[in-house]
Amino acid sequence: RWWVKAQCLGRDVETLSKHDCWGCPVQRECMWVAIKEDDRLADHALFIRGGLAASKREELWWWSGRDAMKTYIACLLEADRSEFAAQRRSKGKTRK
Repeated sequence: RWWVKAQCLGRDVETLSKHDCWGCPVQRECMWVAIKEDDRLADHALFIRGGLAASKREELWWWSGRDAMKTYIACLLEADRSEFAAQRRSKGKTRK
């Protein structure tokens, strides 16, 4: 029942952005379940999960040879990279 701790609990998944996942206490669990279970239910991945858009998770799924653990690691790295890049952009704007 990891999802009861999710920051997005009760929100419309269509309105979420990857920024909503940053700092969530269950971001990694959400990412794993998306990759291992939920993304495999339909013919393509759906919604923002764990800080990544469905299209990026799907891209990394195929790039990682459809291996769940490799995809998970690649997705975690990509989500962290994306968050770091956004923070750098934000800090750059405040210095001007």
